[in-house]
Amino acid sequence: MIVKLKGFIEFCGEDYIDLDVKGVVFRVFLSNKNINKISNSESLINLFVYEVIKENERLFFGFNKYEEREIFSDLLCVQGVGGKMALNIMTKIELDEIVESINNENSKTFLSVSGVGNKLANRIINELKEKIRKKSFNVPKANNSIEKNNYNDLVSCLLNLGYPIKTCEITAEKVVNDNKTASLEKLIPVALKYLSKPSVN
Repeated sequence: MIVKLKGFIEFCGEDYIDLDVKGVVFRVFLSNKNINKISNSESLINLFVYEVIKENERLFFGFNKYEEREIFSDLLCVQGVGGKMALNIMTKIELDEIVESINNENSKTFLSVSGVGNKLANRIINELKEKIRKKSFNVPKANNSIEKNNYNDLVSCLLNLGYPIKTCEITAEKVVNDNKTASLEKLIPVALKYLSKPSVN
């Protein structure tokens, strides 16, 4: 089973990218949110991948963060939620909101997603609440949308530079919290300086 792909974008579609991995091109479906983050990238892309094997095809779904892939996998376990529906949910709702809504049994959060009605929203809560509570997701809540976006974008940038996921998340959380008003362009060199310290790695 393929769990991670590292390559260069050959083509970017509406809901997928064609990723060239050393001459082998994989079509990987992503949320619109993640496509917007990497669509113009010419550098090496790291994607956590969930592989779905069917009778006549293999589908790959890609994510910038390990936790995204875990939530996606959990959503697929819910009756009535397929791959495209799970990606739509993750496009419309932030990762920490999904976890929080399931933990708090707030099904209304999922009603904002096209195709999700009351029955399916309640089913998501009922079928995933115990599973989510048993897991420890490192999904820090930012104080506002700018901080949240900076955190997610900084993690993605550091991942593409080859740093381990946990190191990226810990570094991004510290740097964003210490520089709340800074732009992403200013946060990146701060993060790299922090990572250059011997005690970090």
